[in-house]
Amino acid sequence: MKRLLLFTLLFCALNGVSQNENDQLSRQYLTMSDEFLKAEAYDSAYHYSKKAFEKFQLQNVDSLTIESAIIAIVSEYQSDNNDSIPFYEIAKSAALKTKDWRRLIDIYYTQADVLNRSDNKNAALKLCLKVDSISQQHNYFSSSTVKALIRRSEISRMVFTKESSKRAYDLLHEALAQAKTLNSDELIHITYVYLCDASGLVGNVEEAKKYIDLGLAYYTKEDIPKHAARLYLIATSYYKATDSLEKAEEAFLKNIEYSKRIKDKRRWPEAITYYGIFQGAYLGDCESALKTNQKALDIYKTLTPEDRETDLYQRLVRELGYCNLDLKNYEASANYFKEAYRLKMRLVRKANRKLSRDAETKYETEKKEQEIALLKSQNQLAEQQKVNQRNLLVAGLLLTTVLGALFYFLFHTRKKANDKLRELDRFKSQFFANISHEFRTPLTLISGPVEKRLEDDTISTNERNELLMMKRNSSRLLNLVNQLLDLSKLESGHLKLRVKRGNITQLLKSIASSFEHLAANKEITYTNTVEDIDEAWFDKDVVEKVVINLLSNAFKYSPEQGEVSFKAQVINDQLKITVTNAGIPLTKKEIERLFDRFYQADENVQGVGIGLSLVKELLTLSHGSIKVENVTSNKIAFTASLPVSKNHYKDIELVDDVHLDENTSISTEVEENYAMDFEAVNVDSEIPLLLVVEDNSDLRAFIKTSFQDHYQIIEALDGKDGIDKAIEQIPDIIISDIMMPETDGLELCKTLKQDERTSHIPIILLTAKAEEEDQFKGLETGADDYITKPFKIKLLDQKVKNLIHAREVLRQRYSQEVILKPKDIAITDVDQLFLEKIERVLDAQLTNPDFNTEKFGEAIGMSRMQFYRKLKALTGLTGTEFIRSQRLILATTLLQKKNINVSEIAYAVGFNDPSYFSKCFKEVYGCTPKAYAQKTKN
Repeated sequence: MKRLLLFTLLFCALNGVSQNENDQLSRQYLTMSDEFLKAEAYDSAYHYSKKAFEKFQLQNVDSLTIESAIIAIVSEYQSDNNDSIPFYEIAKSAALKTKDWRRLIDIYYTQADVLNRSDNKNAALKLCLKVDSISQQHNYFSSSTVKALIRRSEISRMVFTKESSKRAYDLLHEALAQAKTLNSDELIHITYVYLCDASGLVGNVEEAKKYIDLGLAYYTKEDIPKHAARLYLIATSYYKATDSLEKAEEAFLKNIEYSKRIKDKRRWPEAITYYGIFQGAYLGDCESALKTNQKALDIYKTLTPEDRETDLYQRLVRELGYCNLDLKNYEASANYFKEAYRLKMRLVRKANRKLSRDAETKYETEKKEQEIALLKSQNQLAEQQKVNQRNLLVAGLLLTTVLGALFYFLFHTRKKANDKLRELDRFKSQFFANISHEFRTPLTLISGPVEKRLEDDTISTNERNELLMMKRNSSRLLNLVNQLLDLSKLESGHLKLRVKRGNITQLLKSIASSFEHLAANKEITYTNTVEDIDEAWFDKDVVEKVVINLLSNAFKYSPEQGEVSFKAQVINDQLKITVTNAGIPLTKKEIERLFDRFYQADENVQGVGIGLSLVKELLTLSHGSIKVENVTSNKIAFTASLPVSKNHYKDIELVDDVHLDENTSISTEVEENYAMDFEAVNVDSEIPLLLVVEDNSDLRAFIKTSFQDHYQIIEALDGKDGIDKAIEQIPDIIISDIMMPETDGLELCKTLKQDERTSHIPIILLTAKAEEEDQFKGLETGADDYITKPFKIKLLDQKVKNLIHAREVLRQRYSQEVILKPKDIAITDVDQLFLEKIERVLDAQLTNPDFNTEKFGEAIGMSRMQFYRKLKALTGLTGTEFIRSQRLILATTLLQKKNINVSEIAYAVGFNDPSYFSKCFKEVYGCTPKAYAQKTKN
């Protein structure tokens, strides 16, 4: 009411002043704009501050000009105006003219604050550093210097490293010291708000709690909802970290209470959303979480669509999906998950549009700057060209014929080479498509001579041991290849049942007895009991593979002098196969994951390979099942059930009613140790280069097998090896495990994303940890995607395709532009620095005719292959194509300005041959340089 009364009085005063009372009128404008700003009426604040600014500027009242400019800047940003009034420059000029350092600091900080809220962090940081430099130089401190330190700490924390967190913590303590020197309660306590977070990040949890309590005491007393709500939200993290869930819940409710009073309408539903997530994730109360999240959703729906399109709202919809899933409301859950996905896509598109707009604005600004620079140098260039014109023309004519013949020869030579490479690529693709099916024959041919040689009694003991090792490993490799092919057929639906009537008793006894020799070698007590079964319908191949894998697994994990038992009987038309072995009992979680391929309880325990996964898939195909249980404290039992009655199978699954061959061939156990084959990489190939970093040989080989038809594959054994090979080869994409010895996947991702040679490479992290917190850690290091184990290979394949396609779309967009600016295509800050370095080299060397790709790479500081793959990945252009495109851009600018001879322009921009220049120009712009010049001037 007081502010409304003041506005009324000021409005009346404005109507009552005469034309001669300009000074009083200007001051009243300034007062009104300040009051409107405090009331968050930004349009009105901007209107009156603009009026005051114009009048004070005419009256040369520098101090008040600056004050009105600061209000105009803030309110202009808030009200989304786009006036071109140069508030910043006029205000800075006025402060410098009067050496008013306090006001200069204020204007720099105001500008930094606006840039920061516009997500231009680098520019904001530079201005904050200017504030600090001026305050130190003139020994002057104010609220703006304190706020600049706080802003610097915020930007430092965004890097999420140990060093940046410590830096942010130190800056905030410096800000706190200045605030206490200024004796400003407001500044002291706003610093406390930021110190809460910073103290927690450096591990000072109790110090963080101290600042929370100090801040809450002040802001609840002063009744400032905005900061009180934020402190209560920070307090929830402290209480969750100390397992004080009741206090955490109280803090969440206080956060909701204060957020409801904040003018920003989004804060209230956001606070309710955080509480709902807490109820579900920490309290395990799905019903309450559902009600809370539904309440938040109802409030969100009262907001505008623009206010709803946030990451937190998308997370709320997803949480509703999880709540309904836990409560078995499957239809509602599916709808929420679909809506969450649609929201995510809209947010991604919105972010992409913003990036595009920012890039276009940046491009236009830099284009104008380049035009100004070219105008300054044009006169000097024209004079120099007139002096050398005659000599250049003669030299150009002589070179035209020689270079033309040379380029013709090179073109045809390269065309033949490219045709040959494409033919080789087709052959290699066909080879990899068929090789997995061809493994069986050569492996059989290897094992045959080995077995024949073993029959020779004259060989030495050492030679026999070596041959036995060869036999074991060839058998393992053959067995695993068969398993992989079976699994592939199962997934594709190509593996069909062939159920016949036969003597299953003899088959089971034959398989079971084949393990007696292995039991004797390991001194294992082995018993097998197979009941006589009169008649059975079954698929011999399925029964053989199920029994062999179960027995192999039992012997594999049984200690020497342990026990293994095998029992087979028919109960209610179901064949029950029970395999029991001594071993460490399994937890409930381990039992649930036991049939996942390559499941490994932890990095120090050998995994189960794919045998048990194949068993489960085969039993499911055969309408059967399998279960695992701990029989005693040191015994584990696998029980497989399989129907043996004809009426359990479909007609299509039955074959002619004939008995099985009495002589059943039994294959041996079990797992394969893949050998990593590092192949030379074809740099110029269009096939994407994939680096697989995985210390588990089984999983690494599985990924390679799945991707080798469409990608060039290189492999690394661990994170350190992966970093070295990524820097050496510059792959198109990386798939890396997280838990590896020496250097883990997170460190690999962080290192590569901070190296300008590799910062552009998409990285997918694989891990067995499925918690969201673990996923955040992976994504915070710069990873492009995160997949939990066990995963579907189709999902991984699609994610790889999506990331490569996204990079390809970006390259195509800029490779098709008539004018290409390197800065427009940066993906990360490191890429931005790399492309800026390229621009500096181009500025210095572009017009040098001897400047080529080799010299380009040397100037950048990369090897030829590293520079080639990095530039190709970002722009879609080779080094030679990139240089030529930039020279043509420079040529178009010169053609638009003055009547300069085309040959002169060709030499000026670095071409040795005007004819070749004209040819290249016509390929890009669709007309000759001369025609282009006439068209632009008309």
